[in-house]
Amino acid sequence: MKKNLRLLLILLTLAFIIPSAVAQDSNSELKEMSDKMFQYTNDRNFDALLDMTYPKIFELVPKETMKTVFISMFQGTDEMAIDLPKQTPEYTLTEIYKSEKDSTEYAFLSYDMFMSMIFKQQEFDDESKDMMIKMMKIQGMDASFENNSKVNVKAPNRLVIFIKDNETNDTWKMLNYDPNSPIFADLLPVEVIEKSMAYYQKLQLESKKKN
Repeated sequence: MKKNLRLLLILLTLAFIIPSAVAQDSNSELKEMSDKMFQYTNDRNFDALLDMTYPKIFELVPKETMKTVFISMFQGTDEMAIDLPKQTPEYTLTEIYKSEKDSTEYAFLSYDMFMSMIFKQQEFDDESKDMMIKMMKIQGMDASFENNSKVNVKAPNRLVIFIKDNETNDTWKMLNYDPNSPIFADLLPVEVIEKSMAYYQKLQLESKKKN
């Protein structure tokens, strides 16, 4: 059980996005990049997705290792499969922010992600289901069991950071917002991290008000 949970959290940390809809930002360059990102995800074009990823992460996690994880996530293993449907949920794309210290530019994309996990060699009893649901809740996700081996997950307010700086040779790249990851704080400029944290907290508060 604990092994499955650890694997699940690693996969969710590295998972890319599946949204597509009408963005609320008029910047044509980011809109075009978003459309490509969505299409590559639906096509399972991992090489193209990794080419769009913020390059500094590859100093910590080799590109081929990440590709292997993505293939495993989408195609499944002997123990578990993740069904990430080719869907088009609505998303919000912010304005572009510019750093006060250098030439860094960044923006945020938020969306709700839906997926299912099928455990091939394990069935959950009531106690294990409760533990899984609580673990998901800690990660900011809502989970419900369809049966004893399949769990449906809603991950609200997923956040993607678009960034253009010296690390990217002044071209737009992307990175998932994940403050729980031990490497996240080492990847981005402090200003971008602080702004993304503030924006994420705003999303969370707005969600609570709606509920």
